Amino acid sequence: MRMLVLRLVKKVGTSTRCLVLLMVVVCMPFVYLALNNVHTSKRPVKVAVSDTLGGGSILQRYLTDAPAQHTAVGERFAQRRRHLQDQCADLPSYFGTQNSENAVKEHLTIDTKHNLVYCAIEKIGSTFWKRVYQILSGFKNVSDPFEIQGIRAYEGYLTAKGLPFDRIHYILKNSKKFMFVREPYERLLSGYVDKLFAPNAAYWAFIGTFITQTFRANATEEAKKCGHDVTFEEFVLYFIYSQHNNLRRDAHFVPNFEHCRPCEIDYEYIGKLETFKEDTLFLLKELQLDSEVRFTDFQTETERDAIVDAADYVYSMQKAITKCMSMHEALFRCYRKLQIRGIISTDVEYPFIREGERDISIEEYKRNLLTAHAHSGPPESRKSNRREAFIEAYSTLSADVLLKLTNELSVDAKLFDYELVPKAFEKIENYKPEFSFFHIHL
Repeated sequence: MRMLVLRLVKKVGTSTRCLVLLMVVVCMPFVYLALNNVHTSKRPVKVAVSDTLGGGSILQRYLTDAPAQHTAVGERFAQRRRHLQDQCADLPSYFGTQNSENAVKEHLTIDTKHNLVYCAIEKIGSTFWKRVYQILSGFKNVSDPFEIQGIRAYEGYLTAKGLPFDRIHYILKNSKKFMFVREPYERLLSGYVDKLFAPNAAYWAFIGTFITQTFRANATEEAKKCGHDVTFEEFVLYFIYSQHNNLRRDAHFVPNFEHCRPCEIDYEYIGKLETFKEDTLFLLKELQLDSEVRFTDFQTETERDAIVDAADYVYSMQKAITKCMSMHEALFRCYRKLQIRGIISTDVEYPFIREGERDISIEEYKRNLLTAHAHSGPPESRKSNRREAFIEAYSTLSADVLLKLTNELSVDAKLFDYELVPKAFEKIENYKPEFSFFHIHL
């Protein structure tokens, strides 16, 4: 810039030189500011302690432009954001229960190349979006997230964990931010099914044993040692206890809002699992990621991915699982989980039900699961699975427990515009299921 000015001055006369120099003096500050507002991602800004995550303060609220509203989906995102902001203003008790700031930072997933921050919440498509981030970071040289194994989705991207406060402040201020939420009662049930009802030796050991020892009268020594047969009622009692006492809390069960601090960090986009496909495709286009992330058939790939991931997981923990449960029962529970999720029809019988304790290879198991899925009809015909499993699970709870649970999940329901008491609860009294998802008879 300085050399350019000198060249101009040499080529003009005295009076003109004065005019040029005067223009340079007047304009230079504006040029400097313009240049410094472009591509400054490598220069963290200094912020006051009150603007950071530290010092006992709340997170700074970062205001940015509203998302584009040129489509129905865009307007839906804008409405969700407006609703959240209104509710944040009306919920003074919002800060009563919070994840630690370190836990929040672990959930903030960062892509500095595209200036994006995604707050990952367990049980709401986070494995999918982490694979997207692996593609965006260049960690995986593919364009389809479903080409990456779900159990390999936990590396290759940056989170806010360990970053200094001023750096986090700068990233949040200069990035588009999005998160996904889920109906809180559905998410709680999904956490139970995935981590305790289906075979999961790690959660049996950490959470299951605590539940059987604390909330089951006359528990057997095997149940106390293994924690492999926790009922949904026992799980809900544990959840209420853990929220009240801040003990044995786990990210898969903790309410949505605690993970992401949505009243303190202004997320431009709030997706929902209930509209996951539409919201995801909109975001990929809106955030200009659709040239890097592509799918062949989103719905088909999503369901196939769930089947393969479920099989991979249960076989990866086979040694630990079989210390407390036969592999035959473990594989049956895995199959039942896919039926609860509406991926396999209840009309399709478990293919190994009559084969007892025969060893089944992972390849044979996957092949049979995929065949069962292929015979299950279109997704619309399986939607009732989720609804019926939901009613069956919550029908096991007493009115007193349901009231306490409603209080625990009320903040999530209010912030993200869900029913405080799900309409489906009208059907739980004296409910008699035609097909039981949770009673295992082999």
